[in-house]
Amino acid sequence: MRLPITLLGTALCLTLSAHAQSIDPQKVTFDYVRLPLVPVPAGTHTFQPEVLLRYEDAVKQQKADHQTAVADAKTKAEQAKQEYKAQSFGAKALNRLVLDERKPGEAVIPPADYTAQVYDGKSLASTYVHVSGLQASQGSGDLHVTVSLDGFTQGPITPLAVQGSQVKVGGAALGDGVKHAYEVSYKSPMYVKVAAKDGTVLLDEMIEATNTYTVAKTEAFATEEGLNKYWRTNQNAFMRQLDENLLKSNMKLVTEYLDSKFGQRPVTRNTSIIVISDKKVNYDEYPQAYEKALMGYKMLADPSRATDAQKQIGEAIALWNKALAEANPKDKKARIDEKVMAATLFNAAEANVWLNNFDEAERLLARLKLLDISRYNELAKELSVVVQDQRTRYSANKKS
Repeated sequence: MRLPITLLGTALCLTLSAHAQSIDPQKVTFDYVRLPLVPVPAGTHTFQPEVLLRYEDAVKQQKADHQTAVADAKTKAEQAKQEYKAQSFGAKALNRLVLDERKPGEAVIPPADYTAQVYDGKSLASTYVHVSGLQASQGSGDLHVTVSLDGFTQGPITPLAVQGSQVKVGGAALGDGVKHAYEVSYKSPMYVKVAAKDGTVLLDEMIEATNTYTVAKTEAFATEEGLNKYWRTNQNAFMRQLDENLLKSNMKLVTEYLDSKFGQRPVTRNTSIIVISDKKVNYDEYPQAYEKALMGYKMLADPSRATDAQKQIGEAIALWNKALAEANPKDKKARIDEKVMAATLFNAAEANVWLNNFDEAERLLARLKLLDISRYNELAKELSVVVQDQRTRYSANKKS
């Protein structure tokens, strides 16, 4: 009877040993210098910002056309009054009886459509047009950065009927439960052109996100007449607020776009280095690799310490690669079992990114994805995006 008990005890010990394993993601935050997607000529230190309002003449024409329409309406009203006044009393009576023609009233002034707000181009340029690592110049700069605005563009205004609950005041129904509102679509396209001092065009593109219609809704009213009354009074104020909000959000996109394309600045990376430990199994290489990788990552923001950073990160990778060499994902009792292997693959993939070993990083991520462990699938997906972005930036600057 003692033999089975001994075997059972051994099995329990193995089980406890397996479950004593600790896989601990240590959160890490560090800065690295993000390279530009579009390299600038050597010796580039300044840029001249400019914002062009390409729609300004169209706004002036729109206002002039409305003024003309108002003047025409007043002229026609005055002519109608004079013609009526020139008629004889009998003619007036006959026309009123036969044609139901009344005394002409005042001119019906045509409503003015909303006109896009004309902003101060110089103010926009100084507030939003920036390139990290370069100094803005009031005169001629090493780069000429031009942001062109087509202005607030109004799309369809669509009536909406939304089914709601009955609206009652003092027991009296004010509507049939249907609410009436307007849905307004609008956009404000923007373009960016960057040229070097010698006239070479480095970039000339529309920012696609600014050419997509945004949709806004007015407040809802119990009756169509209530909606129309609100719109007659508040249309310009409603549209002006949309115009101003869209300008700010789109100009921020311009800032981010220029920074991504041409800026060179420290960017913060939030990730994890996974440390393995066990009370009965030796995983000493994992805290060692953690310390080396962490030291290397923290040096990435200082180009003068690039060699030291590479050395520390490279030594961490060597420790993780040695562990991967003995990986046995099918054996739950193995020191480097499936879960430890997954954690190690992730650590090594992240580290290879910062040595610009992008092929190796992708190879390790491919192995990680094959394990199909849910907790690592999202990590691998996010890191894949970083790998692609870093590869693109590195390749662009290596060619230059």
